[in-house]
Amino acid sequence: MPTSSSPELGHRFLILSVGKHPAFHAVVAGALGELTTGSRRRLGPGDGGNTILKSSSHSAEPPAAHAETLARALRYLDRALPEAELRHVTADTLPAAARALRELPPPPAGGESLPLLLVDADGAGLGTEPFDRALPDALAALADDLPAHLRSTLTAHGTLVYDAAAPAGTARVHVARPYVLRALPAHDWVLSADVVCAFTDHVQVRHTGSALRTATRTGTSALATALHSFLGRQPGGPWGLHYYTGSVVSGTIADLDRLAATTGNPVLRGPSEHALACGALARWQLDGAPFLIVVTSGMVDEFRGTLANMRDARARGFVVCAETTPGAWYPFQGTVHAAEDSRAVLAAKGLPHVYLDDPDRLEDGLAEACAAYHAGRGPVFLLATPAVLDAAGSPDRLEALARSHARPPAATLDVTESALEPVRRLVESGPARLLWQCGPLDAEESGLVHDIAARAGIALADSLTHPGSVAKYRDGKAVEEYLGTLGMYAFSARVHDYLHEDGRLRPRSEQALLFLKSRIAEAATPFSPAALARRLRIVQVTHERAHLAPFADHPVHAAALPFLTALRAGLDISPELLAARRDAIARTRESTSDVVHRLPVLPMSANYFFRRLHDVLDDLIRTTGYTYTGVFDVGRGGLSAIRNLPRTGPGFSGWYGRALMGDALQAVPAVALTRDDNVLAFIGDGATALVPDILPTLIQQAALYERGLRRNLTVFRLIDGGHSVIRTYREGRAGAEASRQTQVLHLLEPEWTRTYGELTVRHRHVHDAADADLHTWLRQEATVTICSVLLSHNNEGDGLSLLSSLGWQRDDLPELAFALAQTPRGTH
Repeated sequence: MPTSSSPELGHRFLILSVGKHPAFHAVVAGALGELTTGSRRRLGPGDGGNTILKSSSHSAEPPAAHAETLARALRYLDRALPEAELRHVTADTLPAAARALRELPPPPAGGESLPLLLVDADGAGLGTEPFDRALPDALAALADDLPAHLRSTLTAHGTLVYDAAAPAGTARVHVARPYVLRALPAHDWVLSADVVCAFTDHVQVRHTGSALRTATRTGTSALATALHSFLGRQPGGPWGLHYYTGSVVSGTIADLDRLAATTGNPVLRGPSEHALACGALARWQLDGAPFLIVVTSGMVDEFRGTLANMRDARARGFVVCAETTPGAWYPFQGTVHAAEDSRAVLAAKGLPHVYLDDPDRLEDGLAEACAAYHAGRGPVFLLATPAVLDAAGSPDRLEALARSHARPPAATLDVTESALEPVRRLVESGPARLLWQCGPLDAEESGLVHDIAARAGIALADSLTHPGSVAKYRDGKAVEEYLGTLGMYAFSARVHDYLHEDGRLRPRSEQALLFLKSRIAEAATPFSPAALARRLRIVQVTHERAHLAPFADHPVHAAALPFLTALRAGLDISPELLAARRDAIARTRESTSDVVHRLPVLPMSANYFFRRLHDVLDDLIRTTGYTYTGVFDVGRGGLSAIRNLPRTGPGFSGWYGRALMGDALQAVPAVALTRDDNVLAFIGDGATALVPDILPTLIQQAALYERGLRRNLTVFRLIDGGHSVIRTYREGRAGAEASRQTQVLHLLEPEWTRTYGELTVRHRHVHDAADADLHTWLRQEATVTICSVLLSHNNEGDGLSLLSSLGWQRDDLPELAFALAQTPRGTH
C-alpha cells in the first residue's frame, strides 16, 4: 500500500521534451523508461516507450556513474512514488508543446503535477545568449498557455535547457537564468543520467517534499501590501524599490517586486546595501522620489555614513531590515539580542525606527511607522522578525490602514512681515552687490528665484553640495545672473571676483549674501568663521529653526515658497540700482583664471581636460539643446567638474553631508535608469577603488530587466594615481611632500566595446581631450561609455582653497600675493 506521503494511484506526471532532433527525445524517453521498468510506475500511452539508451561513439557502454545514479533514484522513487503515470509529451517547438498539452485528456482523479520541461535549444530554434529575449519570452508564453488545471508558471529548477555550444555573442557573461542551462552532453549516458536526476528532484521538491519545507504563507505579505499601498499615495517622483536579497526577506522581496511591477514603480538594485542607500538619496534629491529599501538580517550596519546624509536630507522612505526571532540565543546575523541592540545605534544617529516582532501588533507598528514617515526626519527603519515578514493580512484592512495614514495636509511655514522687511530693504534699496546661494529648488521656487534675480539684478550661485540648483543654462537659455559655484572648494573665479577686491573681501556695506534653503554648513562657503561673523552681511532663509546660523544677520524662519512669493509681490527696484547691479555682474568675467588649461602637456592637467570638456558641452547645449544630469564624486575631479562645466539643471553631489567617496558612483545606476536625461558622472580613481563595480548591476537592470537607458550615460573615470585633494592640502597648506598615503594604484584596462542586448557598453582611453570624440560619445543613446581620463596632479586653481586665489597664474594678481611672498617663512 502507498504510504501516507505517496500520491494516490493514477497521479500523472508530465514530462515535455522540446526540439526537432529525434535523438534528444529518444534519450529522454529511454531515461523515463528506466525509471518505470519493473515498478508500478508506468509510461502513459503515446510516449516514446522504453527506448534503448544509445552510447555515443566516445563510449561503448555507459559507465558506472550512470548505473549508480539510476539505482539511487529508484531507491527513492520506489518508496516515495511507488505508483504514478509518467506521460512523455514531445514537440518541435514551445508553442507546439502548449498545443499538445491542451489536447491531452483530463488528468486522473489523483491530479497532475506541474510539467518537467526539457528543451533542446538548437532543435527548438532558440538561442541561450542571456540578452536574447526569444527564449524567456517563449517560456513565458508557454506558461500562460498551459491548460487551466495546471499552474500558470513553470519552475526555474523544473525547466532544463540544453545548448549545443557555449552561449554565443561577444558579451560573455555568466548569470543565473529563470531556467537551468546546460551544455548538451557529448555522451548520451550523461544526458540520460541528468534526466533521471531532474525527474527525481522534481518529484521530491515539487510533489512529496512538503515536510522538508517550512509552512508556506498564503497570500501576499501583509508588510509588503501595506508599504506598497502607503507609498503609492505619497507625492513626489515614482517611489523606488531598492533591495538586496537574503533568505529571510526573499518572500517579502518577491511580493514587492510583483506589486511594484503592477504599478510601474522602478526596481533599482545595487552591488551592495550601501549602493541602495546612495541611489535612494540621489533620487530623493533630484526628483523627490520616496523609497523602500529591503535588506536581510544583520545588514543594518552596511549603509555607511550615507544614513546620516539621508537623515539630513529629510529623505522620505522605509528601510526594512530583517531581524531574528526574539529571545534567540546569540542568533546568526541578529542585531537585537542579549549582546547588542541596533535600535540604540539608530537612536544615536537620530533615525526613526519601529521594532516589528508580533504579527498581531503589526497594524499598530505600521501606524507608528507611517506617522514617523510624515514627520520627515529621514528614513524610517522597520526591524521585522521572520514571523512578521511571513504574516499575511487582510487586503481590505491594510488598504484602509494605508488610506487612514495618507499624507496629512502640509503645514506651511509662512514668512512674517517683521522677518521679511529687512530683506526687502536689502533687495529694493540695498547694496549694489547681492549674491544668492540656492539650495534645492522645486519648479515653482526656481521660477520665482530667477524672476526676482532678473528684476532686481541679483547674482546667483549654486553650491558644492547642490550643484545645478541654479545653473548657467535654464530651459535652453543662458542665465545672465548666474556666476558659478560658491563653496568650501570649487568656488568659481566669477564668484570670487564678485565678492573680493584686490584679494580681500569687499566691505560689508557694499554687498550681502542670501542663503536660501540652507543651513550654511561649512561646505557652503570658503570663508572662515570670523569672516562669516564679522566681515559679511548674511541673510538666511530656512524652514528648520535648528538650522538658523548664529552668525546670520537676518535669519528668516520660513518655507522658501511663501518667502519668495511675498518678496516678489510689489517688488520695486530703481533703474539706477538695477543698472549698478547688472554692471557689477558684468564686470566679473567667466574664466578658468589660470594658464595651464591652455597647455597640452601629457598626461593632461585637470585644468586642460575640463576646459576642453567645457567647450564641448557649451557647444552642445547652445546648438543642439543638450541637457544632462551631473553626478559628482568626492575628489579633485568632482570639484573640477562642478567648478568648470556648464550645467543645465540639478545634479547629485557626493560632497553632500559627510562627503563620502564612492557615494556618487554607487548612485549612478539609480540615476541613469530613472531620469529622462543624459547622465554624466565624474569619478576619481580613489572613489572607484573604494566601492564595488557598478557595471554588472547597471547592465543587469538595463538589459535583462528591460529598464533601459532613457538617453546616454558617460562615466569619466579621472585617473591621476592619487588622492589629489589630500595631496594638495599636504603640499599647499601643510608644506609637506606627497607620501604613499595619497597613492592609488589603478590597473588600466584595454579599450573595448561590448553589446548586451540593445545596450552598448564601451571603454575608452582619453590621453588627450583634443583627440577624443567627446561630441559623439556624449550623444549616443542606449550607450554607456566609460572614459578613463589620464591626468597629472597639480595644485593649481579650481577653487581648491582661498589661497589659490593668490596664485601667480590668476587673471589679476593682487598686491596681497606679493605681500605674502615677502613675509618671512613661519610668520604668516
